[in-house]
Amino acid sequence: MSSPPATPPHSPQRTSRTSTKKSSDKWWWIGGFLFGFAVGLALSLPYGWILDPRPLPFKPADLAERDKEQYLRLIAAAYAHDKDEARARSRLVALAKPNIEQVVVQLTERYIEEERDVRDILALIALSEALGQSSSAMVPFMATPTPRPTSTPTQAPTPTPRPTQTPTLVTPIPTATSTPTKTPTRTPTLSPTATRTPTATRTPTATPTKTATPGPDAPFGVAQSVPLCDNSNGGLLRIYVRDRLGVGVPGAAVRISWPGGEDRFYTGFKPQIDPGYADFEIRPNELYRIELISLEIAGPVPEINIDPDTLCPDLSVGVDPSWQLVFQQGVSR
Repeated sequence: MSSPPATPPHSPQRTSRTSTKKSSDKWWWIGGFLFGFAVGLALSLPYGWILDPRPLPFKPADLAERDKEQYLRLIAAAYAHDKDEARARSRLVALAKPNIEQVVVQLTERYIEEERDVRDILALIALSEALGQSSSAMVPFMATPTPRPTSTPTQAPTPTPRPTQTPTLVTPIPTATSTPTKTPTRTPTLSPTATRTPTATRTPTATPTKTATPGPDAPFGVAQSVPLCDNSNGGLLRIYVRDRLGVGVPGAAVRISWPGGEDRFYTGFKPQIDPGYADFEIRPNELYRIELISLEIAGPVPEINIDPDTLCPDLSVGVDPSWQLVFQQGVSR
């Protein structure tokens, strides 16, 4: 038998099919890539330009007025921290606002009127002072150094010189010598015994003791805690905070707590009454605990409880008693 003819190793028909398949796969991948790129570009451009556009770079002068106010508050807080006046001025210039000093003063006065956070108020006042500006509304919050009492040295008394005695020369006058005559001697008569007058005893006068003035670092204590039975402005806790010389202290933080909660307020928002004055509405038959949290305190924390029937029975109907609490530096109870 004869064997079948051998097939040549490279058939022209098989090579043509392989090259056609590889060429079609290449165009498939290229077409898929271009399609995906076109779809991604079509979706990303509307998203980046319309739905979520990326903000362009802007300056502080481009901020809205509300944001500029926050920017001013942050400048004041930074200056209160580092006391860098040059940096604070450069930041204010970036706002490009005319009369920026008056803008800072107006913002400070509005914060005082609205009773904002006292820390922001003090920072804005410090920035205003650095800019050479102030107003009457800022005076109760400005820190004035309390003068220390100076002791005046008492001069020692100058001794008065004693008068010098000048000896007087007495010239003897010659007298005539006479013959002595006998003078009869009288017998002394007995007189009644003289009564002795008692000698007055000197009572020593007590030297008054000087009351020592407390130092500038002395803690505060409760100087007064009394109910007020008046028919005007009833139901108020009236607090005064005074330094060692009796001057009101503004900006003192007071925390008041009761079984149902607690609150915090500051002195100095009513300077027409006293720089260190603050008040808080209280209810009868409620136990309140009052603390100074920004100053050092000595002694127990005061607690009050108003009972209208016991404390002030003569008050008008519907008027609750008030309570006055005075904290003073150097007082301890």
